Amino acid sequence: MKKTILLLGFAISIGTMMSFTNKSQQKSNIVITTNSDYCDGWEDGYCEGWKDVKGQFAVCPVTPVCPVPEVGKDGYRGGYNRGFKAGMKAARNN
Repeated sequence: MKKTILLLGFAISIGTMMSFTNKSQQKSNIVITTNSDYCDGWEDGYCEGWKDVKGQFAVCPVTPVCPVPEVGKDGYRGGYNRGFKAGMKAARNN
C-alpha cells in the first residue's frame, strides 16, 4: 500500500513539473561537421604517411578521427601535413 501511494505521489509530482515547463523555448541544435577541408587533408595525409613507411602498395588503415586543427593551420594543407606525420608515426609503431 505504501509503495502504491509513493508511486502515485511520484507520478503526480512529475506530471506537475512537466506542466510548468516553458514550451515556448526553442531547442538549439549544434551541428558538427567532420567533412571539412582540414579533415579531408587529414585523411589523405594519414594514408600517404602510412604508405611512405609501409610501401607504395600498402593498404591504408582506417583513419583516426580528425583532430581539432591548430590555429592558423585549419585548411587542407594543414590537415594533410598533420595527418602525414601521424600516419608515419602509426606505421612505424605498428
